[in-house]
Amino acid sequence: MKVSLGLYALCVLLATACASAQSAPHRRALLIGINDYTASHIGVRPHSTPVPGRDWPNLSGAVNDVNAMSEMLVLLYGFDRKDIVTLTDQGATREAILRAIEQHLVNPAAKDDIAFFYYAGHGSQVRNSLSDERDKLDESLVPADSRAGADDIRDKELRRLFNRTLDRGARLTVMLDNCHSGSGARGLGTGARPRGVKPDLRDVAGRVNGPKPEEHGALVLSASTDVDSAWETRDAEGRFHGEFSWAWLRAMRDAERGEPASETFLRAQARMRAETPFQEPVMAGTVDVRTSPFLGQSAGRRGEHIVVIVERVRSDGTVTLQGGWAHGLSVGTELRDPTSGARLTVTALRGIGESEAHVQPPGTMPRSGAPLEVVAWAAPPVRPLRIWTPRAPYSMKSLAALARSLTTEAMQHGVRLIGDPIDATPTHILRWGGNGWELVKDGGDIEPVGQDAAAIAAIARLAHRSTLFVQLPAPAALVDGVVESEGVEHAERPQDADYVLVGRFTHRHLSFAWLRPSVRRSDRRKTGLPLQSAWVAEPNNDDRLRNSIPALREALRRLRSIHAWHSLESPPGERFPYRLAIRRTRDGQLATDASMIIGGEKYELVLRVTSLPFPTTLKPRYVYAFVIDSYGKSTLLLPVTSGSVENRFPPVPPPTEIPLGHESAFEVTAPYGVDTYFLLSTEEPLPDPWILEHPGVRSGHQPTPLETLLILTASGTRTISILTPSKWSITRTTFESIPPHTTNAAK
Repeated sequence: MKVSLGLYALCVLLATACASAQSAPHRRALLIGINDYTASHIGVRPHSTPVPGRDWPNLSGAVNDVNAMSEMLVLLYGFDRKDIVTLTDQGATREAILRAIEQHLVNPAAKDDIAFFYYAGHGSQVRNSLSDERDKLDESLVPADSRAGADDIRDKELRRLFNRTLDRGARLTVMLDNCHSGSGARGLGTGARPRGVKPDLRDVAGRVNGPKPEEHGALVLSASTDVDSAWETRDAEGRFHGEFSWAWLRAMRDAERGEPASETFLRAQARMRAETPFQEPVMAGTVDVRTSPFLGQSAGRRGEHIVVIVERVRSDGTVTLQGGWAHGLSVGTELRDPTSGARLTVTALRGIGESEAHVQPPGTMPRSGAPLEVVAWAAPPVRPLRIWTPRAPYSMKSLAALARSLTTEAMQHGVRLIGDPIDATPTHILRWGGNGWELVKDGGDIEPVGQDAAAIAAIARLAHRSTLFVQLPAPAALVDGVVESEGVEHAERPQDADYVLVGRFTHRHLSFAWLRPSVRRSDRRKTGLPLQSAWVAEPNNDDRLRNSIPALREALRRLRSIHAWHSLESPPGERFPYRLAIRRTRDGQLATDASMIIGGEKYELVLRVTSLPFPTTLKPRYVYAFVIDSYGKSTLLLPVTSGSVENRFPPVPPPTEIPLGHESAFEVTAPYGVDTYFLLSTEEPLPDPWILEHPGVRSGHQPTPLETLLILTASGTRTISILTPSKWSITRTTFESIPPHTTNAAK
């Protein structure tokens, strides 16, 4: 039989395509999220006894995390929806979770397949006298039927299942957004409950077999260390998420093509340090695994302009786009159809992967299926600084009198008063809750107390040698004078606040300050946001109340500005492949993120290549470096005198390190503290780079869109989207400056 050359070629092509499809790695994911721990539809298991006293509070963000993660896997990481299994709420029982791992991840696993296990919910610990853990406690996941008597799923049980998946040659990634403790007390507690419950102390006496998955080829991402807590947060729209999951979802969105998982992790970690420095995520895995892309590939778009597709055009002119938040779009972003020349403006985001736009008049309507490219990016509004300022019906005089009575009662009953919860975490906090006093306990429980007499009696009931911080409310007149509405938002709950206005009674005087909740002094190097403002003390006299207002108002203004700088987003997928570092001129020693730099020493700025795959073509950018200290003062470091001249990098060919020269040299001087160094890169120069100084000196020209964005960010009051060029980025590096001759031990 004769076969034409064309038909033969077609057959070969189809056979090759089929073989390629058959050999392509399969992607499977098991996503588990549990908010509902009531077990109301489950019932007590036969021969099971619920462990008393563990306490299973419901969560709010775990199911949101699963839904968002599922969408991101489909939109950006090549997963098919049919290969993503989700178990949520009371469907995520112990039996269902173990069966799903076996059937969906272990049994079908083959060489080079991508397997992803994700869990959002409560974690805990289980006593195991045969454990290889030093404390003889196995970490565990808490299934939805735990209250009904089901055992936790111990990490040793998961180890066997995960290692079987790895033995089949699959590439396994495990992500756990939970903690292993029901106690989250640290710093100024708020009553927030972490994603953890109290341990199960019944001894399982189970032997351990096999290596840990991270030692056997898995990448394991954990929301916190074994001894710390994992928390929930709210996004800009008010939806709850796990703090780690929300940071990781944004890091996934911003990922470059081919970037190592370690780079994605560092970006998520940086967001958490700005938002919740009291939670430290953990990455575990071999070097090869950590330097490979997350889930085998990333969502990166470096060098690619087409990011969204026209899905359909409605009769009213509204254009539905296959692309949304996950693709880096925001309301106001402008796109262009390269074929028809049509320009569109995004008018609404519809979920993670869809948006709506309108054609800019006069314009040609694009066709369905047309690819679009971003031509101008709309920087979303900076989230307002969230504060909690409970109003209390006290004058300064009556508040001081009550504080004296509370202090006397504590001393009489052997209760030690804490002067500053950031320095020492108390076992109890007595605070005004809005309608009365309440007691916040070590594990996060909140006990309503009542009015003044009941508050005094509550102290008498505390155990001998308990520690107590009396969190005094500010009188209404002080709150009204201090709080400005612009750039500030009143949180509904203290656990949702960035800062709390706190009063204390020490040395027979009232004083007030802004404190970050749940932080300790040791967290200071992790974040550029100050842990607290200075305490402002005044005589306990209502006539002198007004003297405290200017200082507290100015402190809030500074905090608002610092927060805005740390919340500023740059266009996803347009990061500069260099990171800012500092080198000591005396000996060339390099200071990395969260390091200490010494007073009296001289340093120079250096650009160092990140761990990203270096692009084959890189258009040089104008580079600006400035530092913001913990008092909100901004200082321009580069350029200093020459404007946008001789600050365009990199040269050709691009080196791995670029010294920024003597012009960038500076000496570390007082005031000492935590400073954040910013690196701004842009393809278009800033006509007036001194706007980055505080207070900025402006030349009087009409500011460019990017300059407008930076000016409003510095004020901390930006509540609108601003359309900017799409080719710029900003990164942050935090250092702690210390006086000369100060040792680590002393700090």
